[in-house]
Amino acid sequence: MADSRKPQAWAGWAVILLAAFLYSATLDTGLRPDELIGGDLITHQYAQVEARPSNAPGYPLYTMGGWVWFRLTRPLLDWILNPVQRLASYSTLWALLSLFVLYRLTLKATQGNWPVAALSTTFYATTYFFWFYGVTTEQYTSAIFQSLLMVWLAFKWDEAQTNGIPGDHYLLWLAVVVGTCLANLVTVLFILPPLLWFILSRRPDLIRRPQMMVRSTLLAGLPLVSYAYIYARGAAHPEWRGAGQWPSAWAWFVDFLTTQQGRDELAPGLTLNRFITAEYPALIWGELTWIVLAGGLVGLWWLGRRRALLIYGTLTIYVLFCWLDRFGNWFQVILPAYPLLVLGFATGLNALLWARNWPSETRKAGFRGLIVLGMVALVGYRLTISLPRADQSHPREDTGLDPGWAVLADQPLAHSIILSEHSEWLALQYLTSIWGANPPVDPRPVCQIHPPNTGDGSQPLASVPAIYITRRAAAADPTCLADWHRYAAGATLIQIQESPNTQVPVSAQPLIYQFGPDLRLVAFEVGLSTKADSGNGKAPGQATDYEAHPLYSGPAWRLSLYWRADASMDVDYTVSVRPLQDGIPILDEDGAPLIQDHQPVWNNYPTSRWFPGEVVRDDYVLYMPGQHVPTGAQVVVYFRTGGGLENLAEVNLTLGP
Repeated sequence: MADSRKPQAWAGWAVILLAAFLYSATLDTGLRPDELIGGDLITHQYAQVEARPSNAPGYPLYTMGGWVWFRLTRPLLDWILNPVQRLASYSTLWALLSLFVLYRLTLKATQGNWPVAALSTTFYATTYFFWFYGVTTEQYTSAIFQSLLMVWLAFKWDEAQTNGIPGDHYLLWLAVVVGTCLANLVTVLFILPPLLWFILSRRPDLIRRPQMMVRSTLLAGLPLVSYAYIYARGAAHPEWRGAGQWPSAWAWFVDFLTTQQGRDELAPGLTLNRFITAEYPALIWGELTWIVLAGGLVGLWWLGRRRALLIYGTLTIYVLFCWLDRFGNWFQVILPAYPLLVLGFATGLNALLWARNWPSETRKAGFRGLIVLGMVALVGYRLTISLPRADQSHPREDTGLDPGWAVLADQPLAHSIILSEHSEWLALQYLTSIWGANPPVDPRPVCQIHPPNTGDGSQPLASVPAIYITRRAAAADPTCLADWHRYAAGATLIQIQESPNTQVPVSAQPLIYQFGPDLRLVAFEVGLSTKADSGNGKAPGQATDYEAHPLYSGPAWRLSLYWRADASMDVDYTVSVRPLQDGIPILDEDGAPLIQDHQPVWNNYPTSRWFPGEVVRDDYVLYMPGQHVPTGAQVVVYFRTGGGLENLAEVNLTLGP
C-alpha cells in the first residue's frame, strides 16, 4: 500500500513545487501610478503592514494573517524579495494551499489516478485569474482555499457516513471554516445552502441534536470576534476611516460593515438590459477553455448524485449572482467555481478512461496515452496564453514609486519634512511606511508643512532636522512658503528655511571668484547623484528622471556652487555650467557641448531675493555619455537686457581628476 501511494505523493509535490517556482518568478515587484492612488490592492497592502482595517468590511482575519506573514518573511525572505513581493507572496501561500486541496480532491475523485489529478491541478494553476491573484496582493486565493476546504470536509464527512462513522469532527471543522468566511470574503458562503442540503438530506436528525447545533453555531461565530479589532483600530485612528463624517466610532463601524460601496456596485446589474456583456459569460470559457468547461459540467455527475448536486447547486447560485453583478467584479467572485469545474473535468475524464466497454485493452491503453498527451498539450496552451498577462515581475508600467526614489536619491536628512507633489507624496508614503527605505522621512502634501489636526498650525519645527520642498511641488504651488530662503539639495530637492544661511559647509572646496560687484563664487563641491537605498539591499527601479535617459550609464555628475551676495541685487542672473575634460567641452550624443542653464536653485530662488551675506547652494546635475569624467567646468553668469543676453562674467574651474 505504501508503494502504491508514492507516485501520488510525488506527483502532488511536483505540482506544488512547480506552481511555487512559477509564482515566485512572476511575483508582483512594484506598483503602477494608478495603483498607488487607491483601490483594493494598495488598501490591502497598507492594512497588512500597519494592521489597519482593509476595505469594507475589513477582512480582519485575512488582514491580521497578512500582518503576521509580512513580519515573518522579513528575516527569511528580505534578502531576495522586496516588500511588494513579500506582500504578494501572502496570496501565493493561499494559492498553493488551494492547489494542495484541489489535488487531494481530484485524486480521491479519480480513484488515485495521479496523472489525471496532477495535470488537472496544473491546468488550473496556470489559468490567468488564479495565477494573477496568486502573485498580487488580493484576498481571492484565500476564498478559493476556503471553498475547496469546505468541499473536501463535506466529502470526508460523507465518506465517514458511508463507512458507518459519525464524523462529527468534520462538521465542527466545517463550522469553523464557515465562520472564517464571515470574517473574510462572505461571497464564499454561496456554497452554504447546497452544503446544508448535502448534510441534512443524509442526516436530518442533526437538527434534533441541540448540543451539536450549539457547538457548531459557537464555532461559526467565534471568528466574528475578530471584528473587535476593526472597531478598535478605527476608533484609535480616525484618519484610517476613509472619506466621510460620523458622529462616533460606533456609527462609522456599523456603516463600514454594511459595505455600501459593494451594494452600490451591484445595483446597476438589477436589470434585464444587456443580459450578456462583452465579459460575461465569455471570460468563463475563455479561462477554462470550452473543453474543460463542458467536460467539467458533464463530469461532475460521476462524483455521485448527492455530491454532484452539491456542486451543481453552488454553480447555479454563482451564475445567478454573476448575472446580477455582470457590470461589476463578478469575475473575481466566481473564482471558487473554476476549480470545482476542473474537479468535474478530472472526474469525467477518469470515468471515460476506465469505462468497461472498451473493445480491447490495447485500444484502451492507447487512448489513455492520447488523453494524457492531450492534457499535457492543454496545460502547455494555458501556460503559454496566461504567462504574458499573469507575469507581474518588473513590468514597464510599474513606475509609481519612481518619484519617491528620485527624492530619496538626494539623501535628505533622516526624519526631515519633505513637501512634495501628489505623486511624490504617495510614493514617499509607501516607501517610508511599507518599504522601509532609507533615509526615513516625513512626506507631506504641497505646502502642508504642519501635519493634519494641529489646530492653529503653531507646532514648533525647531526639532525637525531639515525641511525640503521638491522641484515638482515648487512648480505646482509657486506661492508655497515663497518668503522662505531656498537652497539646492540635489537633483530633486530644495532645502527651505526661515533664516538665511551664511556658512559654507566644510565639505566644499573654498575659492574666491568675483562675478560683478555684488556676487561672489566662494566654494564648489563635486559629487555623484546615486540611487537611493531601498532599505533591504535590493536596488529600486528608476531612481531619478535623468537616469531614465538612454545615454545614462552610471551615476549622474553633480556640481554644487556656493554663492555669496555681498549686497542686495536688482538683477536676476542666470548661471550656465558646461563640464570640461582636460579643458575641452564634453559633447552630447548630437555632438553639441553639454550645458545646463537655469536661475539659482532650479529657478526657484532668483538673485534679486538674496540677502546681503547670504550663502546660496546651487546645483547642476548632468549625466555623462560614455566614460567621460569632468576635470573642470566653465561657469558663466549672464542676464537679460533689452537687446538680448549679456555676460556678467565667466570662469573655468579646475575640479581635479
